[in-house]
Amino acid sequence: MFFFSLLALLGPSVCQAACPYAHLADTRDLDTSIKPRSDVVLPRAVPGKKGIMLLNRINPSSSQLYIANADGTNERSLLGDKSDYEYHASFHPDGKNVVFTTERNGDGNSDIYMVNVDGSGLTPIATTPSVEDAAVISPNGKYAAYASTAGVYTSNIWLTNLETGVTRNLTNQTGVTGKPESPNGFFAPAWSPDGEWIVFSSDRNTAWTGHDNGTGWEHTQELAIYAITPEGTGFREVYSKPDYTYGSPRFSPDGKRVVFYEMTVQATWDARSSYSVNSTTNQIVSVDFKTGTDLVQHTNTSGVKIYPQYVSNTDIGYLLKGGDNGGIHYTSSTKKILGGMRSPAWSADGKYVIYEKTGWEIRPLQKELWSWDSEWDYRFMDVFPRSLS
Repeated sequence: MFFFSLLALLGPSVCQAACPYAHLADTRDLDTSIKPRSDVVLPRAVPGKKGIMLLNRINPSSSQLYIANADGTNERSLLGDKSDYEYHASFHPDGKNVVFTTERNGDGNSDIYMVNVDGSGLTPIATTPSVEDAAVISPNGKYAAYASTAGVYTSNIWLTNLETGVTRNLTNQTGVTGKPESPNGFFAPAWSPDGEWIVFSSDRNTAWTGHDNGTGWEHTQELAIYAITPEGTGFREVYSKPDYTYGSPRFSPDGKRVVFYEMTVQATWDARSSYSVNSTTNQIVSVDFKTGTDLVQHTNTSGVKIYPQYVSNTDIGYLLKGGDNGGIHYTSSTKKILGGMRSPAWSADGKYVIYEKTGWEIRPLQKELWSWDSEWDYRFMDVFPRSLS
């Protein structure tokens, strides 16, 4: 404790020299022009509340969906001035609607909505105090599969009947859930073209690990690809490999293969660190769905590649994260859409792509955030108040 106190007294240059990660500062893929503010006004008490929880929510302050042709032309905002923090969108199989995650009901509370591709007909699909995310619509248009923390406070794959509103948890059942002492999340569902299977990624029965090959404090994640029927039967592993993570699975149009990203467990931290994202590399791969064999590597370039999706049986679109060449790329063509977009998804015919663009202006101080505890008020704060008296 004395060592760190002494460093603070000696000043920032000495602190930086003593930090084992200081040499990475110049390589950060981060807009450093935005600085925390010091004009902090002490929060006032809220009647009927026990107190105020101050939270520095380090994430984009805005997120807006855009639709474009697959080559990036004719880009337009999906919701225009009706946009209210949307992300992780996907097309309805008929191409006439889009389903997406939004925080319009509270900053920090994610729900699922659907809208027509012209921005009209906004309809709630799953709106609870839990986290709902990454929805995909079944080929027959009757069901939405998505990840939700409802009930057990960990992410599971849920199914909602779009006609009746009835919901079911597909993965929180004996034989599917993992060991309680291990990670046990289920993420990023995707439908088979015939609607008979849902694939997803999961860290069930893996170890709790940190960055720097397990010695660091930042969480890393080992994921495998699994499948289950919409009835909650037939659960099986599709593909895994020790010390690797596999995520964002999607079926080929003929239903024979599943594509996903492949990276080392260590790279799950490097890929989201502004210090190391530009020096991290992973690849896009696919396997035969029935057997989990015949691994094919579809990319061989440097950089972090995520959100793969077949746009045809021979071409795969994906996002290259960070760097000067960041944006949407394709495996079988030279077309690309450069930019800082996130989580692209393509229409079933491969003609259109939807993605979000984010803004990083710091939220207003004391902006109300979603509170999961009715007795406490949550507020945004990027620095500590000057005084608590």
